[in-house]
Amino acid sequence: MRSLVNVITLLVVLLMLNSCSKKGALPDPYPTDSLGKINRWVLDSMRRFYYWSNDIPAIPDYSLSPEQFFKTLLSANDRFSHISGPNVPPGSNSYFTFGFQYTLFQVPGLDHYIGAVTFINKGGAASQAGLIRGSYFSRVNGETINAQNLTRINQLLNNSKNIQLTTAEYSNEWKELDNKSLSPDFRNENPVYYTRIFNGISKTGYLYYSSFNESYDANLLNAFSKFKNLGITDLIIDLRYNAGGSVATCAKLAAMITTRLNAGEIFAIYQGNKLLGRSSHTLQNILSTSGNQEGRQYTDLQPRQLQLNRVFILTTNATVSAAELLINNLKPFIQVIQIGEKTTGKDEASFTIMDQRTPRQVDWLLQPIVYKLFNKNNEGDYAAGLNPTYAVSETATLPLRDIGTSDDPLVRRALDIIYGKDYSEIPTDLRKGQEHSSIPVTPVYQSTIEQAVRTAPILIH
Repeated sequence: MRSLVNVITLLVVLLMLNSCSKKGALPDPYPTDSLGKINRWVLDSMRRFYYWSNDIPAIPDYSLSPEQFFKTLLSANDRFSHISGPNVPPGSNSYFTFGFQYTLFQVPGLDHYIGAVTFINKGGAASQAGLIRGSYFSRVNGETINAQNLTRINQLLNNSKNIQLTTAEYSNEWKELDNKSLSPDFRNENPVYYTRIFNGISKTGYLYYSSFNESYDANLLNAFSKFKNLGITDLIIDLRYNAGGSVATCAKLAAMITTRLNAGEIFAIYQGNKLLGRSSHTLQNILSTSGNQEGRQYTDLQPRQLQLNRVFILTTNATVSAAELLINNLKPFIQVIQIGEKTTGKDEASFTIMDQRTPRQVDWLLQPIVYKLFNKNNEGDYAAGLNPTYAVSETATLPLRDIGTSDDPLVRRALDIIYGKDYSEIPTDLRKGQEHSSIPVTPVYQSTIEQAVRTAPILIH
């Protein structure tokens, strides 16, 4: 398949040449000031590629800033399109400044909120300070957290300045501990975050996968080589905070999960606007668009394919984009058992648009929604989210359990289905933690959901 990157580049170049040489071709006058020219480039690009191009106003206001101008072009149905300033990738604000994700809880008996760390970036600021998943905090910069200052607290937790967290613990009552000073520090990390094998009456593989990042596809393939060599008969893929990424990487993962998905099978259908139309793409078509040579050919993936009848996928409200694509587009080929919460609901794809002229005249970058996505059976339309087969919440009670262990309620449910509730047939490591007491709580804010909405690209190359 011809590289979609080259097609996009060609179309943008032609679009810009047309805008410059045929100023009367469109109904509204061509602006002559520098701001107007930037906004006109934005408009021309959106008219050509935007999925909801019919919703764009006929004559927009060129006097607005590029950010505000871009917003006036968006459909009411659009939650995910981005624009960003000179040479800053759209959606680059990761809501992960200090290397941790968190949830704020209303706890019985307290007149303020308690924060709990839900995910730690390996080597980031929170990790360096000794925080782990399940760590509690009660203050930010000395302020207790409540309904009145919730917005400001979240801004502090995602800004670019140093912060101080007051940690806490619970032992029959809440007690504040020491203060942790954090400087902004997030580390790029291997999205193949954690793998393990549960050894019960059969072997179950477990993979915690945090993003569909092509740079680490070799690690993903190595994980499946391990599963294959160990002869697993069930597989749990944990996508609870997965914020999406590459369609090609998604296709690689899907192809290793089931032997029923071969090179010539339709893996995805893209539906664009009236100019882009509708197109079906085989697995090998999509693999060939990968920028990473690892797994770029179906024959690279075949030796790693698992002999599975079903796959368990763990989700939360922060499971989005390519993670949702994996769930939906695997369904024609294998039984997918989804455990956890309804996903975010991004049944759409983007690509990044930049000015390809030489010299470049516009430094802004666009990442608009370009396609709606469907599986081989033409199933899609999950903008409201994908509903789990078994509804389980990881934040209904405290303490939070370690990810990838049988203590975790999402993993626990999968193991119950795989092994049954006759725990006598399951090794001790699958039964630990059942005696732990739980505190019923109500989550009032989850940073992972905010991140999913703001930084959830599903990238087509």
